[in-house]
Amino acid sequence: MELLAPAGNLESAIAAFTYGADAVYLGLRQFSARGDAENFSYDDLSTLLGHAHEGCGRRRSVYVAVNTLVRQGELGGLVDTLSALRDMCPDGLIVQDWALLELVKSRYPEFVLHASTQLAIHNVEGARRAKELGFKRIVVARELTIQEIAEIASIPGLEVEVFVHGALCYSYSGLCQLSGVLRDSSGNRGECAYVCRKKCNLSGPEGVYPACNPMSMKDLATPDLLGSFARLGVASLKIEGRKKSPLYVAAVTRYYRGLLDGSLRGDDQVQCESEIKSIFSRPWTTFHLKNRRQAGVTDTKIVGHRGVPVGVVTEIVKGTPDRLRFTLKGHALEKYDGLQIDLPTRDRPYGFSVSELRLYAQKNVESWTSVFVAEAGSTIEVPLPEDHPPIPVGAVISCSSSQHVKQSYSWELPRSAQCRHRDPLDFTLEIDSDSLELRALSRIGDRQFGPETTRMAMESPLEVAKQPEKLMKTIGDCLGRLGDSRFSLGNLDVVNPGGYFVPSSLLNELRRQAVEGMEAVMDRDLRRHSDQVKGALDKYVVPEASGGVRCSMKIDRPFYLNMFTAEELGDFEEIVYSLDRIDVDEVEEALDELIGKVGAKSRIRLALPTIVRGDSGPLRSLIRTLYGQGWRRWMVTNIGSLSFLGQSGIPLNNLHITSDWQLYVTNVAAAKQLLDQGFREVTLSPEDTSENWRSLLGKIGPRAQVVLYQDTPLAISDVCIKASIKGFCQGKTTCGFQYVKLNTFDNDNLIAINNNCQSVIINGEPFNRIQDAGELIGEGARHFRVDFIWKDYNPTDVRRIARQAVAELNHFRV
Repeated sequence: MELLAPAGNLESAIAAFTYGADAVYLGLRQFSARGDAENFSYDDLSTLLGHAHEGCGRRRSVYVAVNTLVRQGELGGLVDTLSALRDMCPDGLIVQDWALLELVKSRYPEFVLHASTQLAIHNVEGARRAKELGFKRIVVARELTIQEIAEIASIPGLEVEVFVHGALCYSYSGLCQLSGVLRDSSGNRGECAYVCRKKCNLSGPEGVYPACNPMSMKDLATPDLLGSFARLGVASLKIEGRKKSPLYVAAVTRYYRGLLDGSLRGDDQVQCESEIKSIFSRPWTTFHLKNRRQAGVTDTKIVGHRGVPVGVVTEIVKGTPDRLRFTLKGHALEKYDGLQIDLPTRDRPYGFSVSELRLYAQKNVESWTSVFVAEAGSTIEVPLPEDHPPIPVGAVISCSSSQHVKQSYSWELPRSAQCRHRDPLDFTLEIDSDSLELRALSRIGDRQFGPETTRMAMESPLEVAKQPEKLMKTIGDCLGRLGDSRFSLGNLDVVNPGGYFVPSSLLNELRRQAVEGMEAVMDRDLRRHSDQVKGALDKYVVPEASGGVRCSMKIDRPFYLNMFTAEELGDFEEIVYSLDRIDVDEVEEALDELIGKVGAKSRIRLALPTIVRGDSGPLRSLIRTLYGQGWRRWMVTNIGSLSFLGQSGIPLNNLHITSDWQLYVTNVAAAKQLLDQGFREVTLSPEDTSENWRSLLGKIGPRAQVVLYQDTPLAISDVCIKASIKGFCQGKTTCGFQYVKLNTFDNDNLIAINNNCQSVIINGEPFNRIQDAGELIGEGARHFRVDFIWKDYNPTDVRRIARQAVAELNHFRV
């Protein structure tokens, strides 16, 4: 199995390789899902690629994450990025946006594609679909159990990558819009504002709960599961942490390398765990790998770095300054280490640096000695900052930064000029008495550049070499001095029938001109290719769809239509019925009720659930039954949904399929990819900007659905928020949990809804752009939608809001 480490910068990557990583993954300074990491420049990446492929003793792999959603105005930059990366030859691209799939398949086939965890692949159907689309590897959702991973890993020809350590998101990755909607800072664009780590006041039908951090996840750690992953055939074990320090990357990589190799056992393993926790760590959990209903996966009381426990408060000795007295447990302490104390009045530990260490000794009288290092078992005092808060006796004390640990890890950064990605440059040198001719040829994969010829006329005839045996070495040395260029010397052929001597100065100048010429050729090729791709994207406009301005309605409960007249329902092109909140065995009865209200199957579309876990056989059986009954209109909400339809024995070309916003479309290339897959329409993302909607509607308006009203699921989580608050799950049959209101300390008003033991977080205020309908029509929108799902509505309010949308649109219907 590959051990895959994070690299937020070049130093982290080198630290990872030094301590045993087989591969690293990284982001550039644009299009990276960790936008606030330092990330890589092209020069950094070139240095790393050269080091990984040729300078590590054995070849290591480098994967580049281009895994954000790309807005329309950024497509040109994305194309330039792909063109630059194509010439650098990374070992794979980790992608989320459908634009990447479109561009790689059509314009950049050299790249190996990895499906990011942002694609929320969480079942066999999603994995199979990814393989069909051309992905070599998938990063599965962190929420999966060992059994679910085993099923996915059994798919032939598809590599499976699993997170084994690091931070966890409360939501399925890729389905979180908390930051995007609440902060205009999208996690899907590498701008997560960590709303899930915020403290909340909570209330619900069961009463008021104590304020806590109900969505703040512990850290994943899986030291006892590595053998299971190996038996399953998992290809890659992934460590999270592109925002973490090089020291953290080194320690965690060393830990898992030692566990995989069997060299880290017993006390050594405990010591290494302690080192990691002193660098950065929340409490550890195996999440749902062993049990999907595992309790205690959140840390609701304290957020952030917790450190490694080293004692409890014995006494606060009053004085100037006050001093903290405690006995060290299982851990030494040095001057300038960091300490922090868990306090019940704070949601983050109180931390400070050890500016002085006093060691307690008792002989005939009590005495204290200043020391630099105190060993485990020592009773010590350290001065507290003057403004320290009240600290109770018995509070847990942790070491949050260790000088000893920092000094225990080291690595040597490679010199960029000596270790970088280089392309082979073949030279053919022809020597005559009155001229020199150097032909240069380079290749990147299947692409050839050149031959590019450089000629130099001699001011005076060349003389015959007096030491011909040394001439070839001189020529090789001179032509091989490629310095800071992008090349390394490949094949060298010399044609010199006259045996002429060529001064080094002439050879060096000839080489300089040849390298400049070849770099210009390759730069022109890069620009030409990028311009061609950009030109094709600029010209792309979706085929015109029939019909003028129209509106649809999406619901998850048939009784929402009770207050509509038949004439009023006739104002809607179709009713989309979401299957997210209904048991499979109740669907047919609900559809009969809908037909009675709407009048025909042809005006009803069925939206498959976003998350399908466990036994999917009943769902496939239902789909077959419904197809047999004549249901042809479907909506897809996840990469695996098409596989559900296809594996149910249904010819997809007999269906009318649209995609919802969870298959994100934020640029025209993504829209083209989905439309080429067979979708009739796509849906714009509610977390996208108005400006980007305008840019898109001019190009894809005829095939785009635009949501005017919706209680957008800001997070879909496999962690029950009630179990998080209480610390345990009381069981589905006795739970009765419906919802809880969350008011964050930043004044966000949210509602967490129970959906079959999943929690769906919605905003207290709905997404509402009904008043903007006219402007959106002017930009090119034609098909609008109002959604009434997740939140409980009464039919009167559904009718009122839906009729408001219809009335607004009626002003502009042709």
